[in-house]
Amino acid sequence: MNQYMKRLAGWTAIILLAVALTACGSSGQSAGGETSAANPPEAAQEPASAGEPSGEAEAPKTVVDQSGREVVLPDEINRVVMTALPFPSIYAITGEPVSKVTGMHPGSKGAIENSIMGIMYPELLDVESGFIEGTDINMEELLKLNPDVVFYWADYANQTKQFDDAGITAIGVNTQGNGDALLTLQTWLEIMGDVFGQQDQVGAVIDYGREITTEITGKVADIPESERQRGLFLFHHSSEEIVVPGTGHYGDYWIEGTGGINVAKEIDVTAPVNMEQIYQWNPEVIYISSFTTTVPEDLFNNTISGQDWSQVDAVKNGRVYKEPVGVYRWYPPSGDAPLMLKWMANHQYPDLFSYDMEAEVEAYYKRFYDFELTEDEVLWILNPLREAADGTSGLSRQRR
Repeated sequence: MNQYMKRLAGWTAIILLAVALTACGSSGQSAGGETSAANPPEAAQEPASAGEPSGEAEAPKTVVDQSGREVVLPDEINRVVMTALPFPSIYAITGEPVSKVTGMHPGSKGAIENSIMGIMYPELLDVESGFIEGTDINMEELLKLNPDVVFYWADYANQTKQFDDAGITAIGVNTQGNGDALLTLQTWLEIMGDVFGQQDQVGAVIDYGREITTEITGKVADIPESERQRGLFLFHHSSEEIVVPGTGHYGDYWIEGTGGINVAKEIDVTAPVNMEQIYQWNPEVIYISSFTTTVPEDLFNNTISGQDWSQVDAVKNGRVYKEPVGVYRWYPPSGDAPLMLKWMANHQYPDLFSYDMEAEVEAYYKRFYDFELTEDEVLWILNPLREAADGTSGLSRQRR
């Protein structure tokens, strides 16, 4: 039933009620069974309480998305589509039923198939993803999913127009705070909390992230500049290219937010570099994102064609680490973002931080996802195989 019909039905009911009350008032019965105008029915004598319907239609619920658009929400939201890649992991931590998810980007689906998410929420493995390729949306196919709301990248103005033209309720999201992963997660959770009425659940996650941020920044605040760890993230890496993140990308936030110095900070967002530049930077610690199949052993064993990593301090000292993969890759904002801070702090300053990451992961998943991980699953999250980046699974979905 559309909004117009709902309002029409509501007004019709009010009018009928008014007619009925008028009839009763003109022929009210006295205690002895006789009608008396001075003795109207009890209900007519009492004013309507503040909690009863006044006959006025309620104002529609709205949210302001991250492109500044005011979005009017439908009365009920039972069918959710997410074209923003990390969003299924953000949605899962709100506590909203995953059965409402009816569509997602194929990149999201591939990540779910090859992560713990596929074990936690196997129903997501059957969710439709063929309506979008890259940034191109097939609106005819999307409309077949009959979405109540779509979460999409606000930067894609062409998609905004497509949604508007099709009459689809769409909420635009994007990165906040110049690549600040925790701030971005917070703003995404706040929007989802408002949309689904899950403010308490998302508020607990936000508070937890703030606590960890305060704890870590407090411990590293007094480290002299000369003693701060010089780190580098390999965002995309192969024998053909080395792409690293600079200012404005998540890798910079993870390194600097845990007290280090991003040696590639001079770069704007991301850029390809060569080994000569790596030698000049000579990072003390290297992190490898799970968007690439490279693993630490490739650098330790110097097996990358055309690249000699043996001269780099991080490799010499065995300080090369592969980022975990939980409900999503830990490099961008995800439902696991607070855990990434702890993991980074451990590797940045092992003498200062000693988080038991196996216990931390297990407790976090129990608290915020209401899911009990097995020991093997915890280890799988913290030690992802290279296949996690290119679409093959590293763990059987048959539990125990």
